[in-house]
Amino acid sequence: MKGKEGNTGDTVASIFGILLGGVVMIGAIRLHLGTPREPQPGFFPFVAALILVVLCGILLVQALSGRRQGMEAFGELWRPVILIAGLFVYAVVLDVVGYVVATTVLSAVVLRVLDTKTWWKLLVISLALSIGTYILFDRLLDVSLPEGVLAELI
Repeated sequence: MKGKEGNTGDTVASIFGILLGGVVMIGAIRLHLGTPREPQPGFFPFVAALILVVLCGILLVQALSGRRQGMEAFGELWRPVILIAGLFVYAVVLDVVGYVVATTVLSAVVLRVLDTKTWWKLLVISLALSIGTYILFDRLLDVSLPEGVLAELI
């Protein structure tokens, strides 16, 4: 009975993902897609939604054919809850504390949820990721990112 419940959960989740992806694709088309060389505002959301639809389609086919990976139906719920809460807090504080600080903290939370055991690895990877992406986007690609509390230092 456990396998059937898992397949039902996978089926429902994949159908939800396909519907969500379809809605996002429609919204992205309304924003205008452009071309890969000259993308318009809807291009990247459309591509992300297309990937979501394809992956959910694969999950749906696996669920309907009875193939499963043997995982628990819900597993450890605290991990996705912490990630969602972290993303929410990140969006709220990004302009106030700035990109580097907010991204460092969010990266540390994500790495901790993914079971990074040593704190020095967590700190080094989080700092490298936030500073590296800041340099890439703000300095090299000229994409304006919030400086926040580090405005005088950056």
